[in-house]
Amino acid sequence: RPPMRPAATDYDALSTRGGEDVGGGTATIPNEIFNLIKSIVGAGVLSLPAGIAAFGDSPGALLPATLLISSIGLVSGYMFSLIGRVCALTGASSYSEAWDRTVGPKTSWLPAASSTFSCLAANLAYGMILADTFKDLLGGAGLEVTRTQTLFGVTILVLTPLCLLKNLSSLAPFSLLGVIGMAYTAGAMLVSYLSGNYAAPDGKFLADVAENLQPKFGTVGAEGVWSPKSFILICMLSTAYMAHFNAPKFYVELKNNTIER
Repeated sequence: RPPMRPAATDYDALSTRGGEDVGGGTATIPNEIFNLIKSIVGAGVLSLPAGIAAFGDSPGALLPATLLISSIGLVSGYMFSLIGRVCALTGASSYSEAWDRTVGPKTSWLPAASSTFSCLAANLAYGMILADTFKDLLGGAGLEVTRTQTLFGVTILVLTPLCLLKNLSSLAPFSLLGVIGMAYTAGAMLVSYLSGNYAAPDGKFLADVAENLQPKFGTVGAEGVWSPKSFILICMLSTAYMAHFNAPKFYVELKNNTIER
């Protein structure tokens, strides 16, 4: 069975390498930051308000929701960095390899299988979003295509080549573009809120929103977090920060990937 950690001399060398390039990676810290943000902040973040609304219908519900979002985010961040440190101490370059060298080779298929399933599910979810988006965009440009045609086109021409990339640093500019897009969406929502265009009962654009989607407020605030319905938000948050299967790849691709960095 492989050792759980390098020999003491190897560990000392690893800890004192300082500026030496350990893994031959080329990605800079900004590259990694943008890729990590884009891995976490995806379309799923826009569903978090629905998770809050599941247990509370007044502004007071934002307080416990903020505490939940922050605390789970801190735990997820620590676990992400912990995987990188495990890779550094064991010399592993993948999630399953890190498991193999710490837990044992007999069960190393578990993280590999779960990571594969998670990525497949994420690709399916984002593929559905892209299919709906590009179908409408192409329709607006005068190109009539079915949703199925759009889905296959996006999967074959866009998603498959991206899945075959061995180095994610080249995606940093697109990750930045995605982050800007999310910031733009949040800004547009803020402007709409402050302008009162969707405010009840006579907002300028309120009538354009389907009745079942129009905002409704009640009296359940912070105390609603004790309701079992709060687990809807907790379940959303359990995957909202999920990028841990990429932690070894982020570590290997980082230039001068010392534990401190």
